Amino acid sequence: MKRSTILLALLIGLAISCKDDDADEKNGGYSFKDQDLGGMVGGVLWTQRSGFAQEESYDGEEILGIDLVETVSSGEGCDMFMPDGDYIFFDVPNKVGLYELSINWDADLANSTEESLTVTLYDGDDKMNYIATKGAIEILSITDTEITGRIDARAEEGTYVNGNFTVALCK
Repeated sequence: MKRSTILLALLIGLAISCKDDDADEKNGGYSFKDQDLGGMVGGVLWTQRSGFAQEESYDGEEILGIDLVETVSSGEGCDMFMPDGDYIFFDVPNKVGLYELSINWDADLANSTEESLTVTLYDGDDKMNYIATKGAIEILSITDTEITGRIDARAEEGTYVNGNFTVALCK
């Protein structure tokens, strides 16, 4: 009887877990955490300490190139020279909005209407790029001096980031 109760409890737990996964798929597969941006890069804990955004132009479209770092070799924000160790980087349109991550494996990229949006999680120790294709980025505000947003980005087991960020907007 005890084993049956334990088995039933495990099956109920599994069913509930699957329902939660289904809910994440319905909202695009992301769930932002209200915390400072952090996670794991290559299985090692990572926390955003600094970063910067730059306005760029790509095929006539204005975009933001955003770099989020844990450790910097010199400077801060727009004065940062080069990040040390692990860091996160991505490009998004230069406007407030929600951007779901995706990858387009279309071989004819020149004629494709579906854009890819990924987040790269760079592991400085192993010199490895992990490409997050699951989750979303939301840009909450853009001023003349800073960008605020939040991310839920997942690459593979042990490599993800989730939380809020604010970075300097470099002109």
